[in-house]
Amino acid sequence: MKKLFVFVCAALASLSVAAQTEDKPWSVGLYGGKVEAANDWGSHFFHPASDFFGSASLSFERYLNERFDVGVHGLWGRYGIKGGDIIPTDGVFKSNMIYADVHGKFKFVKDEEKLLHPFAFISLGVRSIKGYDRDNIKFETTAENNKAVNFVLGGGLGCDLRVTEAFAIRYFATYGYPFINADRVDNRECGKFNDQHLLHNLGFVFSFATNNDKDGDGVPNKLDQCPDTPAGVQVDEKGCPLDTDKDGVPDYLDKCPGTPAGVQVDSLGCPIDTDGDGVADYLDECEDTPAEARGMVDEKGCPLDSDGDGVADYLDQCPGTPSAAKGFVDEKGCPIDTDGDGVYDFEDVCPKEPGVKANNGCPEIKESVKKVFERALNGIEFETGSAKIKKVSNKILDDVVAIMKENPSYKLSINGHTDNVGKADKNQKLSEDRAASVKAYLENKGVESSRLTSAGFGQSQPVADNKTAKGRAKNRRVEFKVRFEK
Repeated sequence: MKKLFVFVCAALASLSVAAQTEDKPWSVGLYGGKVEAANDWGSHFFHPASDFFGSASLSFERYLNERFDVGVHGLWGRYGIKGGDIIPTDGVFKSNMIYADVHGKFKFVKDEEKLLHPFAFISLGVRSIKGYDRDNIKFETTAENNKAVNFVLGGGLGCDLRVTEAFAIRYFATYGYPFINADRVDNRECGKFNDQHLLHNLGFVFSFATNNDKDGDGVPNKLDQCPDTPAGVQVDEKGCPLDTDKDGVPDYLDKCPGTPAGVQVDSLGCPIDTDGDGVADYLDECEDTPAEARGMVDEKGCPLDSDGDGVADYLDQCPGTPSAAKGFVDEKGCPIDTDGDGVYDFEDVCPKEPGVKANNGCPEIKESVKKVFERALNGIEFETGSAKIKKVSNKILDDVVAIMKENPSYKLSINGHTDNVGKADKNQKLSEDRAASVKAYLENKGVESSRLTSAGFGQSQPVADNKTAKGRAKNRRVEFKVRFEK
């Protein structure tokens, strides 16, 4: 059956198709198939060589949205096992089976124009099995022990091959597991295995609608873009009320016919200009423009700001201010220089502390500070393989503390590095720990933690050749970098 399904899909692959939509929300399906059993006699799941136990079934489903459907499925068929652990090789256990379920379906493909629409579902069903034996089966049945009715929890997978907008070929497989053991049907004495089933179904599905023109305007639901048009109103080919002047107000409500298309209008369809700036409200993005700005607005009805500094031209006394100065000008549109160092605040990284233009408005780093940091590169020593700082390093670290206290605008990045001796991951961890130890030392000496950051780079950024002892010594270092932030 699986091969047959694949063949049918391939044969119809070139057809023009369209998936079921809310325009055709109902579907009915008719199927033929095979029932496979698993019970105390054995299992014939996915056993192509086993006897064929046929079935016929019917489904009825309702479209919910592009992802989900709900429905019911009913089936009549034969349930049985040929051979097995108890039945002799040439013996057959066979029973009549009636099954019905309600199910919820999830559709994997949202695009309704696709050819194939795979899906998965879960179900809750009721199954009646009336058993009997024949051939070489050697146990007795009675009217009481040869029938079982069970609730069945199920689920499965399937696929629709859409042939037309309303017609599809469908295959699906349903696995069912009963809530209560039904073993009295197949073996009343040693029943330990719930009578499970696997239903293979192949058939046809037809989709349809119960009302093709919901609002009665003469335009089918499939084409109707305005499905709730009041009765008696004239509509266009899309099912929407006529709007001859295209002002957004339908003709049956419009008190000002002939308004140019696109003009913003009131509820009666008449154009308005709230602030009187000469720009109609449908274009006006600044509906409260002051009267003194009239004649100085753009096509959107907003006061012009030629230099983009956030101050409109009718108020701006410093036209031509760079656009980057927006937010850094006074009420007259002139750039602000808070610290008076000649560097405007919009360019000044240290706007509250006088500096130099070469350092983005921040104080120039003194040569004495640079020398301390240079000495610190290889002047901070640690215990071998450890992040513990040697006391010999305290002097230079105290010099760094003094620099930070004397320069409150400084923020310091502390970066640890190692040579390539040992494993890279351990070197990385060691560099992080050493940088963190230096940071903790500075904090303990009164430098605010908010001004300090630490990071480790292991052996990834050497400054000298690791093949020599001298080079490795240079690579084992702690770097200090001053940064300024607003």
